[in-house]
Amino acid sequence: MSKRVSIYTVAKEAGVSTATVSKIINNSGSISRETSDRVLEIIKKYNFVPQQRRQTGSAIGVVTFLLRQGPLMAPFTARLLNGACRQAFLAGRDLVLIDGERLAGLTPEELYCHYASNSLAGLLICNVAAENPFCTKLRKSGIPFILLANGSTDDSVNFVTTRNYEAVYELVDYMLCLGHRRIAYMGVLNRAVDSHRERLRAFYDIHNKHGIDPYPEYVLDLPDAEISTIKNALTRLFARLESPTALFIGGEELDKAYTLLPQLGIEVPARLSVAGLRLDDPLDSGVIEWSCITQPTERIGCVAAQKLLELAEGQCAYVREYLDNSLNYGNTVIRHEE
Repeated sequence: MSKRVSIYTVAKEAGVSTATVSKIINNSGSISRETSDRVLEIIKKYNFVPQQRRQTGSAIGVVTFLLRQGPLMAPFTARLLNGACRQAFLAGRDLVLIDGERLAGLTPEELYCHYASNSLAGLLICNVAAENPFCTKLRKSGIPFILLANGSTDDSVNFVTTRNYEAVYELVDYMLCLGHRRIAYMGVLNRAVDSHRERLRAFYDIHNKHGIDPYPEYVLDLPDAEISTIKNALTRLFARLESPTALFIGGEELDKAYTLLPQLGIEVPARLSVAGLRLDDPLDSGVIEWSCITQPTERIGCVAAQKLLELAEGQCAYVREYLDNSLNYGNTVIRHEE
C-alpha cells in the first residue's frame, strides 16, 4: 500500500465525500449499494486501511461457524481458540471472535472492508472446508486467512492441520491385525470437512488393503456430537444380530462414547474393542489406557496464529502445515478370534 493513499484519495476517486467513505468503512448510515460497491472496490484496489486503525495495531480475527453449538461449547473448538489466544497475546495482539454466519452473505469487497476497518491482521477459520463458498470469497478478497484443523489440496489455501489420514490408517490397521473384521466407524460431519473426510478415507483404504469390505451399515455419519445422538446411534448399531466387535470413533468423542457403552450393557474391551481420537488434555488422570490418536489441538491454534501474523507481514508466501498426532496402543483394544 502506498503511504500517500488516504481517505481523501478514496473519496476523490469514488466521487463522494470523506464522510461517505467513513460511513461505508464503519458500516453505518444509509448508503446506496451502487455507491458502497464503488467505494469498496477502490478501498480494495489500494489495500487502504484508515490511519487511525493502523496506529492501534492489528488483531487476529477468528471466524467460527456455530452450527448447533456455541463456539466455546465444543471442546475441540475451545482448545483451538485457547492456543490461538495464547499466541496472539504473546505477540501483543488481540483475538477477535467473529460470527461466520453474519459474514457469509458479504461480497469479497465487503469482507475486505470489514477486515480493514476492524484492523485485523488476518483471519483464522474454524469449521469450514476449503471448497466452501465463504472461503472462495475470502480468496477473492485478498484477506490473509488460514484454515484451522482442515487441510486442502488447493495450493491457494493456507491451513494448519494434523496428519489425520496417516494416524487413522495406522490405528485401524492395528485393530485389523488383532483379528477384528467387523469394525464400526462413528464420526461427525464425515463428508463436510476435510479432516473428517480424510479419516473416513483412511478407514476404507486400510480395509481394502486387508481385502475386507466394511459393512456400510457400520459407518455412522452423525449430524452433531450431542450425547443423545451418540447414544441413539450406538443403541441401533448394537441391536443388530451381527454386531461389531470393534468401534472406531472418527471424531473427538471417544470419551463420550466410552461413558455411554456401559449404559448399553457393553463391556470394554471384553465385548467391544474401542479406539479413536481424543483431545489433548493436560488434566487427564490416566486411569484409562486408551488406544487412541491424540491431536495437539491447542498447538494447532498456536501455530496457526503465529503463521497468520507471518503471512500478514509478508514473512512467508503460503502456509501448509501438517502437525503430527500422538498414537497410543492401549488396553481398550484386544485380540479377537471368531
